[in-house]
Amino acid sequence: MEHGKIIVNRHIIHLNGFSHHFRARAASARLANVPSVAGNVFLGVALATSSGGLGAVEALCIPLALLVLSGVFLYLAGNFLNDWADRGWDEIHRRERALPSGLFTPRTYFLAACAFGLLGICSAAAVHPQCLVVALIIVVAIVIYTWTHKWAAWSVIPMGSCRALLPVLGFAGFAAPQGFSIALIACAFGLFFHIVGLSLSARGESIATAPTGLLRFARWLFLPAALLMFFAAWVGLACPLDVSLLGVFPYVLWIALCLTIFRKPVHRLISNLLAGIPLVDWIVLLPLALVAAAPGTLAIACLIGSPCAFLAGKALQRLAPAT
Repeated sequence: MEHGKIIVNRHIIHLNGFSHHFRARAASARLANVPSVAGNVFLGVALATSSGGLGAVEALCIPLALLVLSGVFLYLAGNFLNDWADRGWDEIHRRERALPSGLFTPRTYFLAACAFGLLGICSAAAVHPQCLVVALIIVVAIVIYTWTHKWAAWSVIPMGSCRALLPVLGFAGFAAPQGFSIALIACAFGLFFHIVGLSLSARGESIATAPTGLLRFARWLFLPAALLMFFAAWVGLACPLDVSLLGVFPYVLWIALCLTIFRKPVHRLISNLLAGIPLVDWIVLLPLALVAAAPGTLAIACLIGSPCAFLAGKALQRLAPAT
């Protein structure tokens, strides 16, 4: 009987250890933000293919999957590289993280970052040379952000650029090579402003409990994010005004909740702003789906993809923190 209890206890300890390691990996990967990364890439694909109708999707499956994988791999590379570079700072301030707690070695994280980066570049190159160029620019932005973010406030620029380039990555795989659309440029800058506002909010909240000038400035950056995405739908894609306004409402409502009810503590604010990234995409994707001539697979994806990514992100935050 005692022998059976010992075996059961060993199994429980083994499972708990596995769960602890898995949660640590998920936290390092910022797993909760992966659905929003996939959604950002899909936004670019939807923009590139919208002029040809949103019905047929069969020809898009393989390149779309490769581009989504490329975006996710590059995102994971950035996260593991960031944790590797921050291990000294985390030793003092975030000892619960995987590297300071000794769960993994710095070498493991560096190799993981390199492997994910290489996979992201190869996946993009497999679709189109334009995608390879975009992926390489994202890698450069990741390295610049990783090198500067602990000491330079302007590091929010390369950080925001990483997200802003994800729809460009998706667009580059399907659009004609002669140039980018107005809608794509507006969407890229819309995502950029949301991420910069999010990042500055984190910095401002960490400085003091009372609102600072930095935090007040950060709040206003969500306004151009909404306006640029609205512009992309209404002007860039020629969606009707009422339908374009409909897409703005969920994002504005969520930002209002984030800046009031979810404002404290800081990790709650930032986690919810991160979860809201798919709602930035939906400002464009919802009108695009509603004006589609036929409810094809791609139109349905435009309609439900962003809400699903939002809900998936919120659910995954229960498994591991988003920041």
